[in-house]
Amino acid sequence: MKKYLFLSMIALFITGCSSKDAWNSPFINSEDIVKLEFKMSKNDVLSIMPEPPLYVESGNSEASVWVYNVRTIKVKSTQIFDGPNSSTRPTKKSTKIKHQPKIDDLYLTFNANEELIAWGPKPYNPNAKEIYYDCAGVCNGEAYLDDCGKCRGGSAEPIQEEGGSFKLELNIEGQEGSDGTLKIEGGK
Repeated sequence: MKKYLFLSMIALFITGCSSKDAWNSPFINSEDIVKLEFKMSKNDVLSIMPEPPLYVESGNSEASVWVYNVRTIKVKSTQIFDGPNSSTRPTKKSTKIKHQPKIDDLYLTFNANEELIAWGPKPYNPNAKEIYYDCAGVCNGEAYLDDCGKCRGGSAEPIQEEGGSFKLELNIEGQEGSDGTLKIEGGK
């Protein structure tokens, strides 16, 4: 009986420590992305990336686009147990890391000469109009900051209409007559 119990415990220990196959998509992280440089060849990119691209989005004689999954990592931090005031002390670097789920895709665009010309969260489109906001908050507006830091031009400048009214203040000396008119005498 002891023999069977001992063998059962060994079998339980072995199966409890065994691992199962787990699957995930190939990915890269920030350490890989910072190695990219403009004009790198496809072979240069493959030599610095830990994995080949997940897939090729498009490709023709003009350009090709490779796609990678991007993940971040979590590092082990210190948990401080102090009764009801438990907290975690963040650790910036640790040898104990855990990869997180995919956060985005990274699109690498190569030109006809197989040189890396762009990378980012979407495929590069040379014909796309860049979207920006001017200092007046207008999408693709024409306002700009002058040398004094004031927003000028575009919608930042008030539109001058023809006609209208204005206010003129004059400081003049004279005497008011009995009928309410101001009598101004010649200058010097």
